[in-house]
Amino acid sequence: MTLVEALDREWCELSRTHRTAVSRWADRHEALAPCRSLDDILTLAKVKSDPVLAALLTELFLGDQLAARVVLQALIGRMVCMAQRDPRSSIEDYLASLWCVINNYPLSRRPVRIAANLSLETLKAVSNEHRWLRRGNVTLLPCSESLEELLQPAGLDGCSYDSLPPVDVEVRRTLDAGSLLSLIDNSEVALLHSVYADGWSGERAARRFHTSERTVRVRCSKAVRRLADHAVELADAAA
Repeated sequence: MTLVEALDREWCELSRTHRTAVSRWADRHEALAPCRSLDDILTLAKVKSDPVLAALLTELFLGDQLAARVVLQALIGRMVCMAQRDPRSSIEDYLASLWCVINNYPLSRRPVRIAANLSLETLKAVSNEHRWLRRGNVTLLPCSESLEELLQPAGLDGCSYDSLPPVDVEVRRTLDAGSLLSLIDNSEVALLHSVYADGWSGERAARRFHTSERTVRVRCSKAVRRLADHAVELADAAA
């Protein structure tokens, strides 16, 4: 039996025996109010990721390890995809690193894009383990959705780094790191910032950069994939 299979079997048992915990969480967190079972929480996390994961992490930091287990279950699919793209690490490596990342996640500093941040921090942890073991360099590929979630419209107002919300700092650092590593050029930085940070529509960005909406979509998509292909280097440069 693989670890994923064992976790799925354990999940079925947890879902059957922990309805009281779900009820308690639902009473304390508005985001979890509709949930009656652990499976309900997983389903809701697919459409309201940040509020659900934030509620679970809050319970974790109050000492409830079951909440951490739910977060782990919500991200197992991502870890499988990441491990499949990594020629040197197993799914066991990814899940072990994810567990540590979940239990040390700085929720107060990073309250949004939680799933993406957890995925990228896990990737970085696995990469650092390779470096510590001196196995040589390896490029690990995350699910591109992690970077796509991080690079979402945020609506900046042009304020300084110090006064920006945490997610806006993450976006700017990601773009700056991508430029530093020559993964994206200055024009791509400006375009990505306009769409993913300033929240411009494709039409507005097309007018600003004198191109078509389709070109804007294609350029953004290609740039995000390029960043995702170098996620480890990007995380190191942005740290």
